[in-house]
Amino acid sequence: MRWITRGAVVATVAILCPLGISQLTATEMADPIEDRVPVAASVRRADSLRIDDVLHAFGHVAPADIIRVSMPRHAAPVTEILVNEGDMVDAGQILVRIDRIDIQRDLLQAQATLSATRADIRIARSSLQVAATDIAQRRAELDRLERLAKTGASSEVQRQDATRALQQAMSEHEAAKARLAGAQASEALALLALDRVTTLNSQLDVRAPVAGRVTRIMVDPGATPVIGSPVLDLAAADRMEAVLTVPPHALARVSPGTPARLWTPDGAMIAADVTRISPSTGPDTGLARVAVRLPDGHAHLAGSSLRAEIIVDQRVAIVVPTSALVALDSGPGLFRVVDQRAVATPVDLSMRPGGAEAEIVAGLSEGAVYVAVASPLLRDGERVARRSGPTDTGLKQTAALHLGLARR
Repeated sequence: MRWITRGAVVATVAILCPLGISQLTATEMADPIEDRVPVAASVRRADSLRIDDVLHAFGHVAPADIIRVSMPRHAAPVTEILVNEGDMVDAGQILVRIDRIDIQRDLLQAQATLSATRADIRIARSSLQVAATDIAQRRAELDRLERLAKTGASSEVQRQDATRALQQAMSEHEAAKARLAGAQASEALALLALDRVTTLNSQLDVRAPVAGRVTRIMVDPGATPVIGSPVLDLAAADRMEAVLTVPPHALARVSPGTPARLWTPDGAMIAADVTRISPSTGPDTGLARVAVRLPDGHAHLAGSSLRAEIIVDQRVAIVVPTSALVALDSGPGLFRVVDQRAVATPVDLSMRPGGAEAEIVAGLSEGAVYVAVASPLLRDGERVARRSGPTDTGLKQTAALHLGLARR
């Protein structure tokens, strides 16, 4: 009996085990094995942006218009300097005083010379009047003798003497006229000399020709500068410019009026335009100089170093990060997102300076959504599970979206 029981149990197990295993296997295989492995990926919308091609440069701030104030046309010692380097001055303000002793002596002498010449003029005019009166008298005497000669009351000798006396009076009259003309010429010269000395006397105080800032003083009190030698430099109207150095070969893309951006030591940005270009032939650096006029109100930056970007070209284009680029069989490309699928798209591009971005020349239309960071798991045609829609950023392509990449 015991053996019969054992045989029934064994037979039951033998029958049920295959059924149980089959049923378990069927239960586990009813659903497919989960192979969805979401991978976070950043996508962006292809927006057209303004692209600036820039020429990087460095330089310093210097006065834009330097006026060199010179010594007046009179050699005299400097008695007083009334300004310091860096001072703002007004037009006509006295900057340097010059010793006046010699010029005042010259002024007195010129005034005395003018007085003497005017006295000579008065004497010459008086002599001319006397000579004119003498001529009238001599002519009257000769006329009287000629009338008497008709009645025999005057002799030939008397008439000849009267003629000679008239001629003498006329000669004296001409001499008086010459002396008057000479005295008048001397007066004109004396007036010119007096005017020159008076002008010099008024110019001995060196004055600012325009409003501006004193940038350099080149004389010392007590010194006697040469006539016409520089006394000081004045930055007209306190206008400043950035003097930038650039490679000579880059000048072909720069011209007056080219826009530029300047960054000051404190990080402030100044927008300005190129005003002039100076190709350099100096043996020290071999660099060319580009001047950019600063707006008013930046005189405090004089002497400061700065960096700049000269905008040599501006256009509208689509720019993508280099992280979006993938190597396709046909060349460079990227993945567009179309109907929730990744589409490998070949593109023509040019790399941007710095290597972090690429400009799309062809292959990607504006508004298209593309994968900004290409995952190594992403393949052409794979479905993309969107978690949200891309955002149009307008000015910058910085809107990002996380996608779950589902392998099927």
